[in-house]
Amino acid sequence: MSFEETPQTPALGALVCDKSGRVLAAFGAASDDKVCAAAVAACQALPEKHAMEGRVFQVAVPGSADGQEQQFIGLCVRDDAHQLVLLRDSTVELPLFDFIGTVPFASAILNYFITNPYQAITVADKEGKIRFISPVHERFLGLKRGQGYGMAATKAIPNSRLGIVAATGKAEIGQLQDMHGVTRVVNRIPITQGREVVGAIGQILFKGPEALTQMQQRLSQVQEKMEQYRRELEELRAKASPAAMLIGSSARMQRLKREIETVARLDVPVLILGESGTGKELVAHAIHAAAHNAGKPLVSLNLAALPSTLLESELFGYAPGTFTGGRREGQVGKLEQAEGGTLFLDEVADIPMEVQVKLLRVLEDHMVERLGGRTSRRVDFRIISATHHNFQALIEAGRFRLDLYYRLSGVVLRVPALEQRFEDIPELLIHFVRGFCERNRIPTPAIAPDLARYLAGRPWPGNVRQLRQKVEEALVFCDGRVLRVKDFTREDAGAEYDGPVSVAAGVSGEVQQATVSAANEDTSTTLLDVERRAVLEAIAKHGGNKKHAAESLGISRSYLYKILNRKTG
Repeated sequence: MSFEETPQTPALGALVCDKSGRVLAAFGAASDDKVCAAAVAACQALPEKHAMEGRVFQVAVPGSADGQEQQFIGLCVRDDAHQLVLLRDSTVELPLFDFIGTVPFASAILNYFITNPYQAITVADKEGKIRFISPVHERFLGLKRGQGYGMAATKAIPNSRLGIVAATGKAEIGQLQDMHGVTRVVNRIPITQGREVVGAIGQILFKGPEALTQMQQRLSQVQEKMEQYRRELEELRAKASPAAMLIGSSARMQRLKREIETVARLDVPVLILGESGTGKELVAHAIHAAAHNAGKPLVSLNLAALPSTLLESELFGYAPGTFTGGRREGQVGKLEQAEGGTLFLDEVADIPMEVQVKLLRVLEDHMVERLGGRTSRRVDFRIISATHHNFQALIEAGRFRLDLYYRLSGVVLRVPALEQRFEDIPELLIHFVRGFCERNRIPTPAIAPDLARYLAGRPWPGNVRQLRQKVEEALVFCDGRVLRVKDFTREDAGAEYDGPVSVAAGVSGEVQQATVSAANEDTSTTLLDVERRAVLEAIAKHGGNKKHAAESLGISRSYLYKILNRKTG
């Protein structure tokens, strides 16, 4: 049959001829006269050295009247009397043909792959039955040579998934597999023929005895780390609950925790009121952690920490090219960053009047427009705000919009000052001591029995924040074994501790509160003098910088100014 008469010439062919070029046998594509003639001519023209090395060559077969020709890849192998020519259509991708044809030691390479003692293979068909197992794998599984052939992979190999991979066509790379008490790294790869999955190959990584032991140790270490991280994650999730985030078991704190759990489930704005240092931001985090959108971002912005010129751009963002020196691509504001989550505005009472109008509009329609932009986009978020100011006084003074207050105060939570829950000081003390020692990786000292009573009798204008600062400062200078009262009084020149000023740890909250109030009334003038002196000393220590002075004392700047401006007895 001629080439022109064949609608589709086979992709593969072979022919045998003598040394003169006379064809003795032809098969497949070589049965075509033109293909055969072109192959013989190309092979005869091939240098003897190339033929002996098994190099491939091009075979161009003249086509029909349209001038198109068919291209084949040829491989010629010669001996003294004969030459064998193998052909494949160049348009068909057959890497195995090229590999076997061009590599003289191809069989040695293939034999190495299937007998490699360090990387065994297992071949299963579409039904999950084993067709081949590497010798090293047979020995590991305790199988005799060829015993596993035809056996179900799940029967021969513990935890085998080759049948699943062959059925689904989905590869599994770098998986860990336990076999007879040993963990191996395996790859399971589906094999296709045409467009059909016909089976799967499993590659199992083996090593020598020493390397295998080391790898097993590393895998064990990785598994131990994963288990450790899992436990830590569970602990973090547990700590995310309001009860764990807020320290204290007093009646006021128990009520606050119940209120947090209630409002967290509702999509309502929350306003948190409380003195500086009471933990208003921690309350906001507790609400978000217990809410349905806990997996979404919690975006915080302290409105008192920014000048009014920067506040708008931080809150609303700005379009590209709005500001000289700004980011070329513009900036996403906090409102947009809180998409789907929670926006926490700390010290919201300090927001300027001109920004209050814009914020009110956003809270009404949830449409946000960046500064310098021309388009608005809808942003859904939950808003939580906090302040230590008296809103009623601000509204009456015309410094805060009443309509914005109503938008922010869907639910109002009040965080008690430390002087309203002195019975929580022992628990707070233990919490701060443990936290400081864990962060700094130092031994946790014992706590002197009279320390909690001493601290409960002290004034804490900076509330929990100030208490924490004093506890951590005392830990720095304690002897490392026991945290004592003297570690808190080292700055009192010649002062000695004569016992608790007011309350005793462990008594009821109502009795403690009454005792503390009486003690504060008796010593109010002295405490005012002490506070003012402490503020003046802190300001002098920080070169007149009131912000740094307030931070060192654990109080807000507004409270610092209040101390400076009030009269002392």
